[in-house]
Amino acid sequence: MGTSWGLYTTLTGILAVLLLLSAMEKKGALDSRQVSVIAVLAALCAAGRSVTGVGLLFLQPTMFLVEITGFVYGARVGFFTGAMTPLISNFFMGQGSWTPWQMLCWGLVGVSGAVVKALLPQAGNRTLTAVCFLWGYLYGAIMDVWQWTVFMRPLTWQTYFLTWAAGFSFDSLRAAGNLFFCAALGHQTLKILQYFHKKMNIHYLER
Repeated sequence: MGTSWGLYTTLTGILAVLLLLSAMEKKGALDSRQVSVIAVLAALCAAGRSVTGVGLLFLQPTMFLVEITGFVYGARVGFFTGAMTPLISNFFMGQGSWTPWQMLCWGLVGVSGAVVKALLPQAGNRTLTAVCFLWGYLYGAIMDVWQWTVFMRPLTWQTYFLTWAAGFSFDSLRAAGNLFFCAALGHQTLKILQYFHKKMNIHYLER
């Protein structure tokens, strides 16, 4: 009997998502305002991803929004928003063993925004656009691990390279789409999310 690498890979993706969710929860419960932000932004991202359809997965006006969410609201909100995006949209586009890996990738996009904020507090849309462009390729490289283990035999570095090379053109289109949307919409989106973030942090004192 052959080793069921596809099953192991799917379980690994599920475990990774659960571990990251648990780590985020240990920092304290999300308050109602954070939950509202996650719900609204995840719904927007899922809608944007669903509208493009399966045939245009590389052209999604959503990944930049997840990254900027992490930049403005922090790693927890960024990760939850990112992870919920494919989970919700795949109810319309198709659920499968790829969903946990997509959740992991999209969640990490949100975390990367928070990392940029921590390392470069004054970073602007140019930096975020560059990171979002790189995620076009990183997303493909990570998802290729799932595809490689499920469909390719034998599992060698050569077959992984072939898997990656076969999807490189699609990764390039995704990166170009991320670059376009973040460059065109990122600055205004950043200002809007920062505005609402400041509103969320206002505390009224009792007289």
